[in-house]
Amino acid sequence: MQRQAKVWLISAALGFSGCAKGALDEAERNPAPVKTDSPDDDPYGVTPPGSAKAGTGGQSGKGGAAGSAGHAASSSAGAGAAGSAGGASGTSGTSGTSGTSAAGGSSALAGAGNAASGSAGTNSGPTDGCSSLTRVRLKNGTCVDRITEFAVATSPTSIVTGSDGQVWFDDDSLNQLVELDNEGRVLKRVECDAGSSPRAIVGGRDDALIWYTDASAKNLTRMTQTSHVTFELGFTATAAALGEGDLLWLTEANQALYQVRPYVTITPFHVSPSNTVILGPDNNVWFPTGSILAQVIPDQEPKYFSISPSLADDLCAGPDGALWFTDGRRHQIGRMELSGKLKLFDLPYGSGPTRIIAGPDGALWFIAQGGDKIGRISVEGNVTQYPIPTSGGLPWALTVGGDRNLWFTEKDSGKVSRLIPDPVE
Repeated sequence: MQRQAKVWLISAALGFSGCAKGALDEAERNPAPVKTDSPDDDPYGVTPPGSAKAGTGGQSGKGGAAGSAGHAASSSAGAGAAGSAGGASGTSGTSGTSGTSAAGGSSALAGAGNAASGSAGTNSGPTDGCSSLTRVRLKNGTCVDRITEFAVATSPTSIVTGSDGQVWFDDDSLNQLVELDNEGRVLKRVECDAGSSPRAIVGGRDDALIWYTDASAKNLTRMTQTSHVTFELGFTATAAALGEGDLLWLTEANQALYQVRPYVTITPFHVSPSNTVILGPDNNVWFPTGSILAQVIPDQEPKYFSISPSLADDLCAGPDGALWFTDGRRHQIGRMELSGKLKLFDLPYGSGPTRIIAGPDGALWFIAQGGDKIGRISVEGNVTQYPIPTSGGLPWALTVGGDRNLWFTEKDSGKVSRLIPDPVE
């Protein structure tokens, strides 16, 4: 059963219009961050654990370290001066307050030529002890803060990496899609129509930077650097996965799975997916639905694999050829081989794992929302959890950036953060 997709092409000479209202360079618009206090949408009833600020020039995404020279100058328990290694090209930085650092801030929000405090760049902890949960030693021997936060949003939720290696996230309450550069600074804010949330976003391929959906208009947009193409779906997509070329797989929660060939056809599969869909290690489509992982192969009957007593919140393809999932209710990470063989790993009670992805280091990385942490689990089952600097940030989603670092959103703190994994030897 197929139906034709209706297509509209809109081009711009000097930029692009991503949703309905268009994109603004950060030089044109850079609103001050506003912290939201509502902890809604938290499936585990967590009241997440202050905020801090930091200076210009020290933001870093690609390359891994905070600071223009690959260093992070952080303060301890209330007062630490940031030097030129931790920030912009100025001669000195302002003192940190209450354990914050003047390194890693946003040069777009502070005066040029100094490391004055900006809106971002909170570092993760003590300056001694490398490597540790809060510090990491880079391959060049430099010891830097493991996590750096960037206050660039109000309520960031979904996050993906575009085809150009830049990080994109959805600032849900502002109805904006936002692009960050490799130093955590905002490059563009793409205005979306009110009512377009929730938006499913996925990284693109070739000249397609990202794809995203509009829940109200029931359409799908392909965004490039200079244009976007929007076409009608006729259903509200709740999750998306990129297949071969420009083929996409979209879910309509608890209703159907769709194979979408943009500009050509939309083919429905009558299954009941949740809000997650992935391309598995076998290059077939998988999705969780309660205590079942389902496999869909075109022209075949769907296959269902029980993971009872677990309930999968999220799913990813692991580096070991298996499927990995989170179970926030039982505080577990699960691993299922394609044959259906299941293994469960218990986390500390209260961890509340939600999202999970394959990392850049051969391990799996996950959001431990209940513990306000980012977790790592090796394929053997060894678990490490890294505390997020801002108490109560409510970590939401994560991606591997073009810099091979982990980038994640904090829905309640309005921050997007970078975590540097231990270097792979």
